[in-house]
Amino acid sequence: MNSFAFSSIFTSILSFGLAFFVIYKNYKSTLNRSWFFVSFLMGVWSLGLWGVVISNTYIEALFFQYILDLSAIFIPLSFFKFSINLLKINDKKRKQFIIFLILSSLIAFMSFTSLFKKGMAPLLEYNFNFWINPGSLYSIFPIYFSFLMFYSFYLIIINFKNFKGAERSQIRYILIAGIIGFLGGATNFFPQVIKIYPVGNYFVILYIVSVAYAILRHRLMGIRTIASKVYTYILASTFVFIVFYSIVSVEEKYLSGIFSSISLTINVLVAVLFSNAFIFILEKIQKSSDQIFFKGRTPQKILKELSLRLSSSINIDKLMSILSHEFKKILATEDIDVFLFQKNTVNKSGKEKYAFVSILNNKGKIASSNIISETILNNKAALVRDEAEKRGEVKLVEQLDKLKAKIVAPLIMRDKVIGLILLGGKISDDAYTQEDIEFLEIISSQAAVAIENARLYKEVDDFSKTLQQKVDEQTQELKDKAEHMKKLMEMRSEFLDITSHQLRTPVSVIKGVLSMMQEGSIPENKKAEFLNAAMDKSIKLGEIINDILRASEMDSDKFTMNVRAVDLNEILEKIKSDKMKTSLVRNVVLTFNFTKEPLPPVMTDEKYIEQAIVNLINNAFQYTPEGTITVTTSADKDFVTIRVADTGIGIPDKDRKKMFQKFGRAENAKEAFTDGSGLGLFIIKQIVDANPGSKIEIEKTEVGKGTTFALTLPVARETV
Repeated sequence: MNSFAFSSIFTSILSFGLAFFVIYKNYKSTLNRSWFFVSFLMGVWSLGLWGVVISNTYIEALFFQYILDLSAIFIPLSFFKFSINLLKINDKKRKQFIIFLILSSLIAFMSFTSLFKKGMAPLLEYNFNFWINPGSLYSIFPIYFSFLMFYSFYLIIINFKNFKGAERSQIRYILIAGIIGFLGGATNFFPQVIKIYPVGNYFVILYIVSVAYAILRHRLMGIRTIASKVYTYILASTFVFIVFYSIVSVEEKYLSGIFSSISLTINVLVAVLFSNAFIFILEKIQKSSDQIFFKGRTPQKILKELSLRLSSSINIDKLMSILSHEFKKILATEDIDVFLFQKNTVNKSGKEKYAFVSILNNKGKIASSNIISETILNNKAALVRDEAEKRGEVKLVEQLDKLKAKIVAPLIMRDKVIGLILLGGKISDDAYTQEDIEFLEIISSQAAVAIENARLYKEVDDFSKTLQQKVDEQTQELKDKAEHMKKLMEMRSEFLDITSHQLRTPVSVIKGVLSMMQEGSIPENKKAEFLNAAMDKSIKLGEIINDILRASEMDSDKFTMNVRAVDLNEILEKIKSDKMKTSLVRNVVLTFNFTKEPLPPVMTDEKYIEQAIVNLINNAFQYTPEGTITVTTSADKDFVTIRVADTGIGIPDKDRKKMFQKFGRAENAKEAFTDGSGLGLFIIKQIVDANPGSKIEIEKTEVGKGTTFALTLPVARETV
């Protein structure tokens, strides 16, 4: 057998091996099936080529040539089909595939005619026993072959940019494999076309190397785990065979056979040495397998590393990120989601409802009544879509397809399902192997512990934050209450100071006058004066008591006003008449500047609004020792405003905020008028607050120059 024939049969054997290896791994995968035809036809083609060059008879050579031609005609078609499946454009290129199938079939029929080949003839200059003698239309075949292969390469190149990661690497090596196989195989057209030796045939074997690299390094068609085992078994078996064959050869040649007494004695010692050597060699083989197929990351090492990463994290978001990244990297899955079992809603009867809630990709919820939930909760085992389809569980398959889930694994903690891991399809379109499922179940148990710990930590952390928040709220509430109590105590002290002074002073005066009259110590001509003083103090005492009672009434929740349309004109005239008399006995000029037109009715309570206006004017009298007090009215379509301006002591800026508070008095007011109760403005403010649309404000003030108060009331939309 010459070197050309040897390279052909070697390529054939490897092609057949790769074809059946791929289809055995997953015959359901369209990608695996399409590659099976490519590799199988390559094997048939190489077998036919081997048969042609070693045939001893014309009939034998012609038979192998027919095999060679038929397989070679359909190789570019099968590679085109594999390419469009790999690029996921099968539907777009379906019509083109049919056209190429028809053309390939026509050329295949033509291969049985003299137009394609005239016959077979020796090619002694290349040491070939036989080679094809091409017919007149034979050149159509290499042209068609080259066109279809180049077109497939073109599709791969222009679609290459649409892929990323492992898929991108897979496509790169498939392109390299196709180019190597085509360029090497195409040289077999040289002898019959341009009379050149087909040297490229020796390099066709490299296409298998490139595809194998894409399979093993980049998980193309998902057979890396099986390839690793086959590699280990072949090398281990080869080592055992070499040792056994060597020992048998030596004993047969030098020690009278393997069953002689000395051979049996030596074999016992060799067996002991061999067992130790075999363990050492097997470890080396397994390490090399790990480096070739898993890049040094064995399943055991992966499990150990991943378990450590999961157990070291107590953050639920970080755990989800670790799981997503590792599953996509290790199992080459396109999509992953994690659902946790938690309370969902409360139904009308008050019973709590639970569901599995997505926490990774926000895919919503899987109700506990869903067939997926029921199956997992009952079986507590991984749920595989393909297996459910085989069992005819149509509803279950429909629900899995809605979630785009190929496999669902439970997260079990203390025999209780706390969540689910959902995996989508693999990037290679491959099915999940038993090793994948076992790996998923092991990691799921580790992940369940890690997730439960993270949830407990989060609950404790949330409780701590809530507790701290409650403590802060209670502390603030205590501070607020303490501050409120402090203000109440200040108000109490101020109230006691005011009332003790305001009540004692009139009582003391009255008591003193009565005592003096009883003793007869008041001169006759002074009696009227003393009696008038006692009368004034009794009136003042009555006013103070009335203010305290009104303030108490208005400071309660029971205080309400009978708000209705009120004519202010009559009230103002009454107040004017009364207060003009007061101004006559004081060193103050009181002026009323009313609008020329009568004021429109306002929405208020007649009784209380009169009290408010009187209090404003009384307040001006009290703090204006001399000067003027001006009462002005104005109106527009929405509001009536009453302004009381005086030229009295004014209000310091620091005291403006407390002027409408209970017992609120400016510091300069306490010195100017000692009998003030601090309730006048408070009563006005309470009346205004209870009167919708009303407002009381200090329009302007300046110490030593006076103050202007403005009382605003809403115009009534109804008549009086």
